[in-house]
Amino acid sequence: MIPVSLKKIASITNGVLYGKNKIINNISINTKKIAPNTLFIAIKGKKFDAHLFIQEAIEQGCSAIITNRHITSYISYIVVQDTTIALGKIAHWLRNIINLKILAITGSCGKTSVKEMTVSILKKNKNIIHSSKNENNHIGVPITLLKLKKTDKYGVIELGTNNPGEMHYLSKITQPNIALINNIYHSHLEGFRSLLGISKEKSEILSHLKNQGIVIINLDSNHLSQWIKKIQNKKIFYFSIKKKKKVIFLLLILKFMQIKHVLLCIHHLEK
Repeated sequence: MIPVSLKKIASITNGVLYGKNKIINNISINTKKIAPNTLFIAIKGKKFDAHLFIQEAIEQGCSAIITNRHITSYISYIVVQDTTIALGKIAHWLRNIINLKILAITGSCGKTSVKEMTVSILKKNKNIIHSSKNENNHIGVPITLLKLKKTDKYGVIELGTNNPGEMHYLSKITQPNIALINNIYHSHLEGFRSLLGISKEKSEILSHLKNQGIVIINLDSNHLSQWIKKIQNKKIFYFSIKKKKKVIFLLLILKFMQIKHVLLCIHHLEK
């Protein structure tokens, strides 16, 4: 993460800063991962509340705290309405001030595998950031983006969803240059009631493509007609198992990311 002042973070999150303005260069939601100059964000979920661990974060040496309430503390803190939303706002801000190309991947199944294969191709380039394990939700995606450095050029981010509205939120934070919808199946059906609901939710990854962006879609999917309005006026590429003459996802990504050490291989692959 790049160094940033607490005053700037308060502005980004629409929060109020109490205490001294400091420079922080690390953000954590885990009291066990507190390094020097760390801002601890007390996330509150359905089954947990990190506000209960604020004192522990202070004892571990954090420099400041983001909380949804006033606290008694000798260190600086920022009060916001919702700490989870604040986390997303900081990640969104950081993504926009760093000029890198992001590929966002979603789908009902296989998205982690596609992400890992893509990262495997690109990992020789040191200036790449990617989702760890399956951190693809409203907490994991911002945490991944908060690791961004000015030297990062490429990002491979997995976006997941269990309920309506989550994909729109994650897409807005990530603002991908390329969006890939791997497939649509009966996964997490309880949150969407129907396959059509899943299809509609997954297509929200297209809502915040940066500079119109590039769309990569599975040509074998039965949901293309439902996405027409969202993909019109965008550059579209397809991949397919049944229709082998269509664009190969691997070649497109290699070209887009402009990874010089593999460009020589593309010519032979295309043949």
